Amino acid sequence: SPFQLLHPDLARLAALGGFGRLDRRIGRFLADPRLRRVFSFQALYAGVAPARALAAYAVIAYMDTVAGVWFPRGGMHALPRGMADAAAGAGAGFRYSAEVTALERAAGRVRAVRLATGERIACDAVVLTCELPAAHGLLGRAPKRPVRLRHSPSAVVLHAGTDRTWDSLAHHTLSFGAAWEDTFEELTRTGRLMSDPSLLITRPTTHDPGLAPPGRHLHYVLAPCPNTAVGPSAAAWHDLGPRYRDSLVAELERRGLDGFADSVQEELLVTPLDWAGQGHADGSPFSVSHTFAQTGPFRPRNLLRGAENVVLAGCGTTPGVGVPTVLISGKLAAARVTGGTPRRTSVHLPPAPRADRAVPPAPAGV
Repeated sequence: SPFQLLHPDLARLAALGGFGRLDRRIGRFLADPRLRRVFSFQALYAGVAPARALAAYAVIAYMDTVAGVWFPRGGMHALPRGMADAAAGAGAGFRYSAEVTALERAAGRVRAVRLATGERIACDAVVLTCELPAAHGLLGRAPKRPVRLRHSPSAVVLHAGTDRTWDSLAHHTLSFGAAWEDTFEELTRTGRLMSDPSLLITRPTTHDPGLAPPGRHLHYVLAPCPNTAVGPSAAAWHDLGPRYRDSLVAELERRGLDGFADSVQEELLVTPLDWAGQGHADGSPFSVSHTFAQTGPFRPRNLLRGAENVVLAGCGTTPGVGVPTVLISGKLAAARVTGGTPRRTSVHLPPAPRADRAVPPAPAGV
């Protein structure tokens, strides 16, 4: 409830300037425009331009640069594998690649889950972690909101296995274009592809060489792009994707990654067409943006009227987008099912897979 915001911490946050605009607040401490970008571009994670994001989102930059980040050995997929192993050890069962086609309802409750195979799985409660439109479709209704939900910008990701790398690249490298305000205008308002792209280049083999064969390297290039509600349609990316891939590769070579095109031996290009095909609304993998009207108590709740034993989890509901917040949504969902209160304690997973500390490097190309 919005009334739960009435807490001493709210006054402390206001005193810190947390309800001002992020870029202005950062500008009070940093004069160099390049440094301002380093500490404000994270607003895009929340689907909002720095000029319109709440200053409270500076907490993301704090986590990046002060708290530090962890990279799981075996790649990011090692995290869900470790969690699945922990759940299985506690007695959970898994049905992978099992398509849910319907929820069997009676007297305001879901009684069973129906699979595409025809199998019926009786249930006492259901936690839906799919995208909100898919969840609402299964329930046969959508909650009424005065304004349509707005989704974050999307992204084109080029996954490249190469036979070489570049010493200038760290685990994460930020390569900013000269444009800045125009970039966010293109991504969120005009729906055009970035005319002077800002890119995130990730080289996970920096800290985990075992992710690639000996002498080979992995590079992921992420380019933010408009979602399909404001930019090119999902279908348009069928032809647009390969052309945009070539322009990204050419841009990387202009920015110092000489020979990148010739070094690629295996690749996978992911565009809004692919995100839409996986069920992501508006072709965005970042779900509902964190505007003020879609943040905190104003974000879609994890309980739905008319479905007593259905709980939502994932990035579309509270508290929001990102690995830590989505894990919190799971804890909140568990508390809804059991009737308990989420404890403020750490969750300890099994020791495998091992995590190695990765200190965020100084951004390049700024």
